Amino acid sequence: MRMGTRFRVWPRNCSPKVVILSRPPISVTLLVSIALLDLVVTTVLFCLGLIEEMNPLMRPLIHTHPALFVVVKLATIAAAFIGLQWYRRHDEKFVRLVAGYGAVVYSVVWVGWCIGAHL
Repeated sequence: MRMGTRFRVWPRNCSPKVVILSRPPISVTLLVSIALLDLVVTTVLFCLGLIEEMNPLMRPLIHTHPALFVVVKLATIAAAFIGLQWYRRHDEKFVRLVAGYGAVVYSVVWVGWCIGAHL
């Protein structure tokens, strides 16, 4: 047995039926991580009264109740993750590329909104 393979949770190349459960590419992991970081930071800072939600689609949800915001945001993150993992069966290179660009765009928009909110 090779060192390090014993603790692998999901094999890299799963059957097409369980590809959603396989380890995602780094770009997908990065995109989901950025989205989760955004969720946590936004929720905490909003609850402390330090920021206002800049996304016009999510703003009414967080003002209704932060828990509603969290549930909807988690649902969208999960849907994106499942969609990307599912589409990997057809074109993994495309998924890696789209998730990578998505992570860059998400970061740029998030930083832009943060800077814009303080000008």
